[in-house]
Amino acid sequence: MKIKFNYKDVAKEMGWSFKKLNCLTIKKTDYEYYKKVASKINENTIMLDIGCGSGEKAIPYYVKAKKIYAADNEPNMLEKMKENVEKTFKGKPNLKEKFIYQEIDCEKNLPYPDEFFDLVVSRHCGGDMNEIYRVLKKGGFCILQDISDDDCIELKKLFNRGQNYNKPSICKQLLNECFDAKFKEINLLRFEELNYLKEVADLKYLLYRTPILDYYDDEKDDETLNKYVQEHTTEKGILLIRKLHALELKK
Repeated sequence: MKIKFNYKDVAKEMGWSFKKLNCLTIKKTDYEYYKKVASKINENTIMLDIGCGSGEKAIPYYVKAKKIYAADNEPNMLEKMKENVEKTFKGKPNLKEKFIYQEIDCEKNLPYPDEFFDLVVSRHCGGDMNEIYRVLKKGGFCILQDISDDDCIELKKLFNRGQNYNKPSICKQLLNECFDAKFKEINLLRFEELNYLKEVADLKYLLYRTPILDYYDDEKDDETLNKYVQEHTTEKGILLIRKLHALELKK
């Protein structure tokens, strides 16, 4: 059976929660996206999360903000975000009321006034840098995290396909957009994480539900996947090297 990654299907099934995945993650650097975001938040912060997903990890880090605009193009993700906010802040209506949920097309014009936000964040979603610049207040910050061009490159080479594989550099394109938008400060960080999947079933679970390979066909792809597993099985599990980058911007 051929399964093509579909954000809508994943949202309906599980949000963006991978708690069922048996995976050991070892970070190669001390960079922590959510801690970096939290460091820019205070009681006066009005922030926007572009492509908020279901927010399992993010919500506790946002609690100090004055208002949090949670934006996503998939209504099922927003519903799960609401559910997770309800669970996290049960019995604390003053904290739940900080969250505003909006279904928007994250790749197009943002439906907000000029210089409205103190902080804009986006993880594995991106956005239009000119629009992000427009809606940020002067002196405001933007923090983005996404996969790098060489993410899971050993796996993609074996399959000869995958997210951003053999395409123009996404990271370079994003940097150029930041320069064109005239951000005052632009800081690029590159880092990697080692994911050790316990079993082949865990690796397949990940490939079915993410765009790493764009799609997975059990009938045609199992043989190639088994070859990858044989070459990358360690005592800790099946190794998948994740390459990421983060952009820290100031207007």
